[in-house]
Amino acid sequence: MLKRIIIGGSSLLLAGGLFFGSETFSYLRTFGTQMRQAVKNEISVEFELQRIRNEVDSLMPEIRRHMTTVAEQSVDVKDLQRTLAEREKNLSEQRASILALRRDLESDRSHFTYRAVSYSRAEVQADLAQRFESFQAAEAAVKRDHQILAAQRETLRANQRRLDAMQARRQDLAVHVAQLEARLKQVQAAEAINSSPLDDSRLAHVEKLISDMNRSLDIREALLESEGKLSGRIPVEESAEPSTDLLSRIDTHFSTEKQSTETASSTSTGGPGI
Repeated sequence: MLKRIIIGGSSLLLAGGLFFGSETFSYLRTFGTQMRQAVKNEISVEFELQRIRNEVDSLMPEIRRHMTTVAEQSVDVKDLQRTLAEREKNLSEQRASILALRRDLESDRSHFTYRAVSYSRAEVQADLAQRFESFQAAEAAVKRDHQILAAQRETLRANQRRLDAMQARRQDLAVHVAQLEARLKQVQAAEAINSSPLDDSRLAHVEKLISDMNRSLDIREALLESEGKLSGRIPVEESAEPSTDLLSRIDTHFSTEKQSTETASSTSTGGPGI
């Protein structure tokens, strides 16, 4: 399989060299960049958020390893402190013994008794020299261990500061991821609302049905009113004309006309003379 890939890649490079010449690698780089951008554009926001969340979670193993290192160094510092305390106590006892032997040797005695055992002056001097040499070696070791303890404390403080910074940064990243998740849920909710809008055409259809129904009822009511069959209504629109005696109307009409004629004749014949 690897051999085929190598042969295919070589063939592609050879063909590109024949077609594009010295600009083959430029074309390949441009093509690769466009391919990466196209793939990145196809990745959803949800996938990117999950990738970020995984990256934040992947920091925990490193933080735990650092926590283990800090814990081990802390234990080492405490153990060394406890060891140095015991050794310094031992040095203090050795120092007291050395000073006691030195005070005894200041006298002119040739023999010394310690715990019911007699020792010559030479034996005491030899024991004192041995004790002092051993004390000096132990004192140098304690001094060296104090330097080691100081270095361990400094390393522990530096690693503790680094651990605190790592934990604080991871906490900040977790807060940012939570904020991104909240924003994504808000966007998804808005998209869900916008993706299913109410069908206005169906609303308009229902409104037209209601309008048509109202028009049909109006027509039926108008027909009933015109036929006088609309129950529960008084026809106040119709004004009833009073009944009148036809003969009286005629007499009144002609009586008025006769009076007008007589008045006109009297005016033309019996007017005043000049």
